[in-house]
Amino acid sequence: MAKDGLAKTRRKVQQAVEQAEAEYRRQLQVKRIELAAAGLRAYQQRRHGDAVKNFHTYLGILEDWKGCGEGGLTPSLFDSKKEAPELLLISGIYWDLVKLYDRTKSIQKQNDFLHYLEKYILFSKGMPYQGLCAETLRKYIAVEKPVHKEDFKNAYKMIAVNKCFIATALCDVTDVETVPRLRAFRDGTLASSRTGRFVIRAYYWSGPLLARAVERLPSGSRAGLGCALDGLARLPVIRGRG
Repeated sequence: MAKDGLAKTRRKVQQAVEQAEAEYRRQLQVKRIELAAAGLRAYQQRRHGDAVKNFHTYLGILEDWKGCGEGGLTPSLFDSKKEAPELLLISGIYWDLVKLYDRTKSIQKQNDFLHYLEKYILFSKGMPYQGLCAETLRKYIAVEKPVHKEDFKNAYKMIAVNKCFIATALCDVTDVETVPRLRAFRDGTLASSRTGRFVIRAYYWSGPLLARAVERLPSGSRAGLGCALDGLARLPVIRGRG
């Protein structure tokens, strides 16, 4: 009887510990979400110092929780199904930090920029939302004209899906709608015929070599090619208007 009583006591203690841990995890999650939301609001309101502070605190809590040390977060520390929303949130926070640190000039801040860009790639590649992350990056390069343009372009090449090699090489000097139009033409028109599929295969065979050649061109020549590609993408046959 005494042994049964001791076993029951142990089970109760274990249950109490598990409940306390579950409550702690819940409170910590609430706190993390509040910090992330506060950071996003601050970013939208251009209170960049507050945004950085909240994002850093959010990431610090996660690092402590996962026991990985400062800067050690990786997707492998998370359950890709149960924690999918948080993985997407982490990717978004790293992206906002990348944009904030892109404008800084000190060597230390530039190193931080590269660190956050690496994390953005890490938390985007292979994820269900990889395509969204790649498009976000491509549009930022085309519209916002980042300071560290080459670093952004290299990041885009790493996470872009269904690449259009030449358009990717010219993503900083083409209209934001050019790549989507060319992709739609490839997938909707060329892919529907035998001849078109042959053209696609030929392009994917020669595309990487052509893209490397394009990247080595002088900036003026690249800009001219970008304008030509924009013009091609605006043709009615490409845009699906007859």
